[in-house]
This record gives sequence, C-alpha cells and structure tokens, in this order.
Amino acid sequence: MRALAAILAVFLALPLAASCVKLERQPIEKRFYALEIARPEAALSNAEAGQKPAPHSAATLMVRRLAVSPRVAGRELVYRTAPSAWTADYYNVFFVPPADMLSQDLRAWLHSAALFANVVDPGSLAVADYILEGNVVNLYADFAAKPAQAVAELQFLVLKSGGDERQVLLTREYRRTAPLAASTPQEVVRAEREAVSAIYSALEADLRTLPPRK
Repeated sequence: MRALAAILAVFLALPLAASCVKLERQPIEKRFYALEIARPEAALSNAEAGQKPAPHSAATLMVRRLAVSPRVAGRELVYRTAPSAWTADYYNVFFVPPADMLSQDLRAWLHSAALFANVVDPGSLAVADYILEGNVVNLYADFAAKPAQAVAELQFLVLKSGGDERQVLLTREYRRTAPLAASTPQEVVRAEREAVSAIYSALEADLRTLPPRK
C-alpha cells in the first residue's frame, strides 16, 4: 500500500511540476525586402551634370495606385513550384504591400524620365491632363520553368482627362522575365526587380508616343 501511495504521489506531482516549466520557443524570424525599382542612372546624365532636363510635355500626369491580382496581392514572396502548384513564402516578405511599393517606384521612375511637367498621386490638388492606371497581373518566381525565372506581368491604361468624359489614349500589356541564378529569396527579389524595370522602361518608351501638350 505504501508503494502504491508513493506511485500515486509521483503522478499527482507531475502536472504541478510541468506547470512550473516555461517552454522557450524560438521567435519566428521574418526577412523583409523591397524591390526598389529605380530608373538607370545612365538615363539621368543630364541631371547628374546639374542640368534639369526639359519635360517632353507640359502636361500633368496622375499615377493612380496600382491594382494587384489576388494571387500576388500579399506581402509574401510567391513561388510557382509545379504546373498549377503555388506557394507563398511566410518567412520572406515585402516590406510594404506590392501595390504601394510598385506605385511609388513607378511615380519616381516617370518623374525621372521627364516625360511630363508634373507626375502626381491621386491625393494631389493639381489638375491632371492624363491619368495612368495599372494592374499587376503576376509577380512571382517560377521554379517550375527550366531554367527558373522571375515573371512580371503588368497592364496599363492611359486616359485623357477633361470634362466628364475620359478618352482612352493608350492600353498596353507587358510580360517580362529574368533568369534566377540561385534559389534564394534575395535572388528572387533581384530578378523580379530586373523584370519590372524592363516593363517600366517599355512603358516609358510607349508614353513618349503620346502627343505632347504645350
């Protein structure tokens, strides 16, 4: 009986001892990235020389916040791992949502391009002559492709502002890829930056075809 009582005492003491133990959990470490799409410095040689380039047009362009398809709207890096198989990287994420990041970089790019006298966001009180709307269809790393590559797909629409009507002046769809040299988040971000930069460069060239407003 004494032995049985001792065994029962041990088992009763186990939950109490466990409640006093503090389990140490390793914190979840996330890494944050920014695409930082910047117009090549070679195109800014005049500005570097202290000369402000004359704008191609005296018009004001409003760049609306880009819309993003649900598949890539989150901050997580997105990977295509097989046909119809997708995954989001919980531990490697963009510092800000893609819509805000890409919109801000696009405005900065077009401002540097000196296509328009002013490039503003929708919060500006300036009267816009043109409105640029865009949609990010895809932005991901395609590991199912051989070789692996980053993929960027964007759509743009340019409207002429004036009165109650909006005239569509330009519609474009762009798809660019960039090879991945390694299967790392850092390389994914670098390659996505290269692909989006190629799209912004192509958009800049197409915007130059708009009739300048004096």
